[in-house]
Amino acid sequence: MKKAMMYLLLALGITLVVMFIGGAMVGLIAGFIDGFSGNQVGTTTSKSVMVYAGSVSLILLCIILNWVYIKLGFASYTIGCAPKIARWKVYACVIPVFACLAILNNAMPSQELELGYSVQESYDWMRSHFLFSIVVIAIVEATGNLIIYGAVLREILDWKHRPIIIIPIFAAIMGFISVIVTHSPFALIGFLVAWVEGWIYEYSRSVIPVIIGDVVYWIIVLSMIGTSWEWLAFLPFIVALPAYLYAIKALEPTKPID
Repeated sequence: MKKAMMYLLLALGITLVVMFIGGAMVGLIAGFIDGFSGNQVGTTTSKSVMVYAGSVSLILLCIILNWVYIKLGFASYTIGCAPKIARWKVYACVIPVFACLAILNNAMPSQELELGYSVQESYDWMRSHFLFSIVVIAIVEATGNLIIYGAVLREILDWKHRPIIIIPIFAAIMGFISVIVTHSPFALIGFLVAWVEGWIYEYSRSVIPVIIGDVVYWIIVLSMIGTSWEWLAFLPFIVALPAYLYAIKALEPTKPID
């Protein structure tokens, strides 16, 4: 348990340092552009320039975190113990599962109002720069999953292998974080995503299917945000639930033993 806390605090510390330096550099770039244009600082800097500069800082952070955690042996992108055919079954199954969760996320009532103008504006920019946004999101999600699942959750499960207790608590914490980061209606989505990812990791002991699921999730979110689904958003569960259960069944022979 102490190691799990150490992994989490190490990631937080590195993130704060890199983002502090990156934020200062982005501000410097913004001031330089405004000054070069002969305008008041903070009024004319292109949003694209700011976003690209911020993205570079974020990618640099991910590179540092990956290097630290992999180099020191805290986590890895292992493929797990499941045989090849089982792994491919899982990879295929996580696609409809996370697509369903993304559709459910987009179907939240009054989503644009709940997100707020600034967040909605960010989504609009990401949609207009779709490929770039997906690449950055994939890098960030891979790094986050490496730390959260490949290091922290793995260490907790190795410490006390009680997944039936640990994973729901973990999912509840992630749902609570969703409340803080976004808005209360999205807590359910955060809980469900963490629940699914937690069990997939427990059975596979690999972050790769989790990363695939997250990338699919964001592709659907960015592609279909603003689409009116209403109660139809629950129809994909007809496919997603059997796919999820099939993925778990495929990993059953190689899951960790208590």
